[in-house]
Amino acid sequence: MRLSGRVALVTGGAQGIGAAICRAYAKEGAAIAIADIRPADELEAEIRAAGGKAVQVRMDVTDPEQVASAFAEAERQLGPVDILVNNAAIGTPVALIEDVKVDEWERTIKINLVGTLICTQAAIRVMRPRGRGAIVNIASNVAKRGLPNRSAYVSSKWAVLGLTQTAALEAVDAGIRVNAVCPGPVATPHLDEVMLGHARAEGRSVEEVAEDWRTGAPMKRFIELDEVAAVATFLASDESSAMTGQALNVTGGLIMS
Repeated sequence: MRLSGRVALVTGGAQGIGAAICRAYAKEGAAIAIADIRPADELEAEIRAAGGKAVQVRMDVTDPEQVASAFAEAERQLGPVDILVNNAAIGTPVALIEDVKVDEWERTIKINLVGTLICTQAAIRVMRPRGRGAIVNIASNVAKRGLPNRSAYVSSKWAVLGLTQTAALEAVDAGIRVNAVCPGPVATPHLDEVMLGHARAEGRSVEEVAEDWRTGAPMKRFIELDEVAAVATFLASDESSAMTGQALNVTGGLIMS
């Protein structure tokens, strides 16, 4: 198994992409710290029933004290964290730049970008003395392009790629690799919520927005959760040992560079 003996902390791990990554890592032998503000009782039980190790560590990624406590609790129960997945994020607000509320814009930046910074700081502090580690940031296809009505989300994800490259350069001498995954639209309840916001902002039906997004890439389909999790597994494993500072597209051909 590719992640045998390693401990992975996954933020936003209770649902969606985060939960899919928890399952994938557990199948590859990693012990999983499911880090979220939401409970993840069913996911924890599922991983354990399959013979894996999993614990829940409750935390708000924007609170440095909670993040530090979560890393300490993960280490107490499972061992020092070897892999961090920065997945926790929000996709709202959906509004034109001239209409967006500044406090909502700032909340998105705080969760998506500052939260990634805080968790990355905690991970590097744990990993550096041990001389190894892997950090996987879940960015987005809009980290490489613009998207109307989503200035906060787009800006946060572009910044995550800048943080990814900078952290990769700063941590490389400690044996820590930092990479990112840039998914296209992934079929989840969160995507449904975001498409509803776009439909309202653009005066269209949800079905019209969904059809545009589904067929917007050459493969003409939504991305599956397991497809994102597979790339995140690759980046956490030794198979990607020569890669750092990279941003891999999982977009069905929507983004090709």
